[in-house]
Amino acid sequence: MARLNLWSVRAFALTLLCGAGAAHAESGAFSPEAFHGLAEVGGAASSAEKSWLDGGYGKTGVDPGLHLNQAAIEWKPNFNFAVSGLVYLQYQPKVSPSFDIGEAYLKAKAPPTVLGRLSIRGGVFYPPVSQEHEGVAWTTPDMLTGSALNSWIGEEVKVAGVEATLQRALGGHDIEVNAAVFGTNDTSGTLLTFRGWSPHGVRSGMSTKFPLPPMSAFARRFQPRDTVPFLELDDRAGYYARIAWRPPAPVSFSAIHYDNAGNRTAVDTDKQWAWETRFTNLGMTWEPSETTKVIAQAMTGETIMGYRSPVAQWFDMGFRSAFVLASHQLGEDALSARAEWFDTDDRSFVTVDNNNEKGWALTAAWRHRLIPHADVLVEAQHIASDRPSRAIVRESAKQNESVLQVALRLSF
Repeated sequence: MARLNLWSVRAFALTLLCGAGAAHAESGAFSPEAFHGLAEVGGAASSAEKSWLDGGYGKTGVDPGLHLNQAAIEWKPNFNFAVSGLVYLQYQPKVSPSFDIGEAYLKAKAPPTVLGRLSIRGGVFYPPVSQEHEGVAWTTPDMLTGSALNSWIGEEVKVAGVEATLQRALGGHDIEVNAAVFGTNDTSGTLLTFRGWSPHGVRSGMSTKFPLPPMSAFARRFQPRDTVPFLELDDRAGYYARIAWRPPAPVSFSAIHYDNAGNRTAVDTDKQWAWETRFTNLGMTWEPSETTKVIAQAMTGETIMGYRSPVAQWFDMGFRSAFVLASHQLGEDALSARAEWFDTDDRSFVTVDNNNEKGWALTAAWRHRLIPHADVLVEAQHIASDRPSRAIVRESAKQNESVLQVALRLSF
């Protein structure tokens, strides 16, 4: 795959969308129904350590006090019956840069055939991993935070590529198959290695630069104090493949395998390294009634960077995470609860650079509809984690963090 420059990707995606919109304005691409947005103002009380967004080891991404959490505007045009698109601009005051483009892609559907219906999308997007982020601008509609598993997808697994999807009905069963090739995802695994897992509501943009917590002297030889998640370094194409099955019952299953095919020794002048990162994710959704939904996901994978010495690989880490989320609708309100578990397994120079981690989290949320387009969300979260690298800043490896958040979310 040819080297992809961030600005050229932006220009390509936006030119396609805007050009198609101008050519098909009469189709309703610029109607009010094509635009959606949200703004979220909230406050938090926290017993957490210094947040990872401030360069610490804290698992949460919130600050005490009242502030604007996020805002976004999304354009979802339908140019005709076969061609549609999506592009959104997001504002997150704790992320650098605060204003950025989240996703931008075009999607085309072919007419149905005896084999099923084929669709193709191209641009910048998240792989279809998360079963939580169904809201505007890849947000969680009924909660303020996502699971650690899907929060990592939002941080480090945004791609620029082409995805093909085939949908087919077989008797009472619905089958969907996805396959994609992509680039600009070479540093995926950096944040997960040096910070670990974190359940939060932050998403990367096309220019995002995330801070890293204090690192060992060994790690500082290779990695700067920040990471750029959306970056092409090795001119290699990654891929993912997914299958989803919905039988004639209120349940569905999915499985996706992702491999960025990273050249683990590719590096740029800013010492941003390519990581060879792969994972497999299994998902299940059960809807026992019209008002109750249960979601479960489990992921296992590995990420590797650098050269192999006679003793070990520079950085070689396995990772796992799983969660169960239950949500119940009460009229226009919703109650949600999530339990999750996560760990990382450092398989390299543990004596000088220990990136092992074990942890779990419990989260409960209530979304209350005040008036149309205005909700109040209350969320309580407790995270327990054991990360030996906290010794670098003379903190206890074991930390318990509790957070209470209240937010007003406006949407249209």
